Amino acid sequence: MRAEIPTISIVGRPNVGKSTLFNRMVRRKKAIVMNTPGITRDRNYEVARLGDFEVPVMLVDTGGFLRDAPDEMTEAVGKQVEFAIAESDAIIFMVDGRSGLVPQDEEVAAFLRPMAGSVVLVVNKIDTPKHESLAAEFYALGFEKLFSVSAEHNLGIGELADRLLEIVSTPDAASNEDEGDGITRCAIVGRPNVGKSSIVNALLGKDRVLVHDVAGTTRDAVDSVVRCEKKEYMLIDTAGIRRRSKITEFLEKESMLIAERSIRRSDITLLVLDATDAATSQDQRIASVVVEQGKGLIVVINKWDLIAKDERTMGAFVNDIQQKMAFAAFAPMVFVSAITKQRLVKFFPMIDSVASECKRRIGTGVLNRFARDEVFTKHRMIKRKRPVKFYFMTQASVEPPTFAVFTNRPEDVDEAYSRYIEGCLRAKFSFEGAPIRIHFRKHH
Repeated sequence: MRAEIPTISIVGRPNVGKSTLFNRMVRRKKAIVMNTPGITRDRNYEVARLGDFEVPVMLVDTGGFLRDAPDEMTEAVGKQVEFAIAESDAIIFMVDGRSGLVPQDEEVAAFLRPMAGSVVLVVNKIDTPKHESLAAEFYALGFEKLFSVSAEHNLGIGELADRLLEIVSTPDAASNEDEGDGITRCAIVGRPNVGKSSIVNALLGKDRVLVHDVAGTTRDAVDSVVRCEKKEYMLIDTAGIRRRSKITEFLEKESMLIAERSIRRSDITLLVLDATDAATSQDQRIASVVVEQGKGLIVVINKWDLIAKDERTMGAFVNDIQQKMAFAAFAPMVFVSAITKQRLVKFFPMIDSVASECKRRIGTGVLNRFARDEVFTKHRMIKRKRPVKFYFMTQASVEPPTFAVFTNRPEDVDEAYSRYIEGCLRAKFSFEGAPIRIHFRKHH
């Protein structure tokens, strides 16, 4: 994402359809949509493309905005909305045409009125022409023009997009590069309440993600961009992933799916563990998802400041985690505290290193000399009383590093020999943090 990309925030009271419009404009289901007020709590960022020229803008979905917050959580959501408004080039002020004008709409309007030139009033849930008359009363809010839309049925969205482009357009807006150019995407995953959002906020140096002492506060995947040493990183904070057997509500199932999708669209995944709790079977399952998706992996042990330590404590933690996650023993570990910011300075160099290892390619000549001299001849494989012959190895692709090994009987190669080859590759070439895939091919 380029720094000059315009930002557009969607604001309004709870349950007027903000997340439905967000999903419609970004053309995929990123925000959770449910007919329950208060589902969106954090700011949710995604690139949308507007108009015939597909001009990129950063669209921000926000939580329901109530000026007189009835509780601590709602007040925190309101602060998030204010942050979004402050960084926006244009604001979509959404109201509910079916419900009509209510006092909460007037409170939001009063807050936005000083920015009226950047505000677009959108009356949602105008699903048919006969409902158009429902929009008229919203002129009382004092904004010059309003747009009637149905986010659910994709009505009026084109006209709204044209008006937004009028507000945010710049001469070179259409030439901006795509969101992903030059950015390393880092998904931050883990069980609920291990401190994922606190780590993001500590790295950003501001309250970008809502933090509250209730497990499961983050429900959507939330993207934040941070610059360090002239490099840009996208931090994708995700909902805590619970065991499937413990998930009974639609909302929690959706949150887990969003977290797993965030892993898929990441370059590097940071798995956050709680130092005050031993690594669990759920941590193992999350790590296995990362490995299955072929993403770089870093294990982050948070709340390290709460542990009584001696010279053996860290080593004992490392051994315990590596035993429980033997399939991901290649992942580097970092022991941190989001509260004291202990070792957070190590994050970005470690991310760079793992990203580089995921993209590393070994030349065919070097690889085959190594395979011939140090792999195939040192450990032979006998299957059904006959030796399995290995001829040569080549690297087929990167991200993750993937190797093709040619043999006379690929169907007879077992998992143990595959792990042996992987171990040899790591001993020689490292690939720290990068999962390795090995495929056996028939040599003709």
